Amino acid sequence: MSNHLSRLAAVLFSAAVLTHVQAQTTTLGTRSATNSNNPAVLTNAAAKWTAYSRPEVHAGAITKPLQYVTLSSGKKLAVYVSVPANWLGMPVPGKFPVILTQTAYRADAARLLGSMVPSDTTLIIGGLDKFMVKRGYITVAFDVYGTGLSDGRTKLLGEEVQQAYAEAVNWITRQAWFDGNLGVAGTSYLGISALLTAEQRNPAVKAVFAELPMGDPYRGTVVTGGLFNAWFLKNWLVLTQNMSVVNGPAKLLHPLLASQIDKATQDHIAAINEWYLPTINRGLAGEVGMATDDGTFWSVRSSLEKASSIEVPTFIVGSSHDIFQRDEPLLYEQLKTHVNTKLLIMPGVHLQTILGGMKDKNNAQFNGAPGSEALLLQWFDQYLKGMKTGVQQMPNVTQFVDGYGAAGAERYASTTDWPHPAMTPQRLYLRGDQTISAQAPTTPEASYTISEPPAPTVLPGTNKAGTMLQVGLTFPDGSDCSISHYQWSLGFSGLTGTKPCYADNTQVEAAQHAINYETAVLGSDLYLNGPIQADIWMSATNAQAAVSIRVDDFDPATGVSKPLTNGLQSAAFRAVDASRSRFVNGVMMQPWHPFTAASILPVVPGQPMLVPVEVFPTAAVIKVGHKLRISISASNQVQGIWSLDRQAQANGNVSTILIDPAHASSIVLPVVPTSVLN
Repeated sequence: MSNHLSRLAAVLFSAAVLTHVQAQTTTLGTRSATNSNNPAVLTNAAAKWTAYSRPEVHAGAITKPLQYVTLSSGKKLAVYVSVPANWLGMPVPGKFPVILTQTAYRADAARLLGSMVPSDTTLIIGGLDKFMVKRGYITVAFDVYGTGLSDGRTKLLGEEVQQAYAEAVNWITRQAWFDGNLGVAGTSYLGISALLTAEQRNPAVKAVFAELPMGDPYRGTVVTGGLFNAWFLKNWLVLTQNMSVVNGPAKLLHPLLASQIDKATQDHIAAINEWYLPTINRGLAGEVGMATDDGTFWSVRSSLEKASSIEVPTFIVGSSHDIFQRDEPLLYEQLKTHVNTKLLIMPGVHLQTILGGMKDKNNAQFNGAPGSEALLLQWFDQYLKGMKTGVQQMPNVTQFVDGYGAAGAERYASTTDWPHPAMTPQRLYLRGDQTISAQAPTTPEASYTISEPPAPTVLPGTNKAGTMLQVGLTFPDGSDCSISHYQWSLGFSGLTGTKPCYADNTQVEAAQHAINYETAVLGSDLYLNGPIQADIWMSATNAQAAVSIRVDDFDPATGVSKPLTNGLQSAAFRAVDASRSRFVNGVMMQPWHPFTAASILPVVPGQPMLVPVEVFPTAAVIKVGHKLRISISASNQVQGIWSLDRQAQANGNVSTILIDPAHASSIVLPVVPTSVLN
């Protein structure tokens, strides 16, 4: 046993004695592009964050009355324009650079929030941003087509919506107060719209600042691993649509526009039966092109497909357990070679990062990275105002590294690229004694089974009271008490207080009768940074099977199994397109699954099959005295449920995780020397 542990330690930590070893890596492909050589960016190696600020140049900031812009289709978009004002509250004459936000969450609500918290940056949610306006910017906030107070029967993020993005930009370019320099910005949906707008390459757009944006909705969020993320959709689609039908308060504030607001509201109510309910129910039914990645529905809505066409400097902000956790580094990767691009990964889940993680902390460095208020000003001062703010010297990539530093005061680390230039793939094998070894099994070893849990209760989308979208769900597999529940609710499930099970996977792993494989107690810190691939050999008793992979930092002293990241994969969608997958030093470590109807492979009862699982990227230090845990179960229902037809085939399935020389299940880890941590 001691020799085995020594060999394992040697493999895990051999990289620790190396300094800045550059791995040979490819990009991850997209639907429209295969992978390609991906030489590491090595510039700015010595860059450090420095504080940036400048004083206000105008006494006030005011928002002009609500107005409407008529589109070429005849539909109308609601827009608020906020401008610098003098000490009397009068608009300052002249031309200014403009920052455009386009929201599906009500620009009037964001404007109200901005008036209530004038010291905070609210541009990221489309509100009146006094911080930026007083420093010489005009902000323009549109309700996107089919949402808020704008006309239209939405097909969220579809062609009509994106055409309206283009017309919004064109409208700005015709205004007397526009100086020719436009930035697109925002968080969540607003970050997505910023990227999709920049991809249209209007020459007026000079820079992008996108916080928590989505890249590929199919692979990253809505159908992860080929299973339908109904929990996310329950939270996001219901939020988006219901905010667009409660327009009574807006009519009171804008009585002269009441008839126009009523017209918009009727469009949004009609969209429930025309688009929202059919979209949800088509996905639940397993329809090709909705439950699969055939056709153009998903590609049109994927900013990753055309991100490489963006020609202006772009700042990407993500978070470690975001709903777009997978996509944010991939967006950086698409942009880094041809425009100045920066990537900052904050800690936490989606909503908590928006509400608290982006605070500037009085413009000081906070555990290794500044907050968004200073970054936003510094980025746009450089690219919209032409000031020398030093943005080129910002670190290229800065990530919150879980476990780096004292508990509760973990730090950020900066490097020159993502994936980390010093990252190397380390394959470790699952063994019959539930350990993880650098050595593959040489004889058949003990195998273990995982069982499909009872089916969740899924109430198909309904039109409550004729105006409100509603979806019902329950999760018998216990995943409603896990970090995944917190993550895929967008953080809403933590608004009244987070549960201990959000920071400890012990409960959900026990509830799912997961198989836990662990390293020995680590004798040195282990730094993981990048995507992870699990290659699981398994057999099933039914025609449908899935596998959930959790990667944990297990502390034997406390019994806490801290969640780092996870992956989920349907066995029927196990086919991999190697020409689009990521390879590092010749080892595949981020599989690209086609997820098309033609790529579906039969799950033959009793027949061994290799299921490659994409585990979303993480950055974490597992400290000496802890263990790396790989927890395997048959489900993670809050992240993905079966379509109704496949659920019937999966009911009662029992899968066996195989461990023998011909079927050696393994995991590929992105190991980085701890010596590079700054």
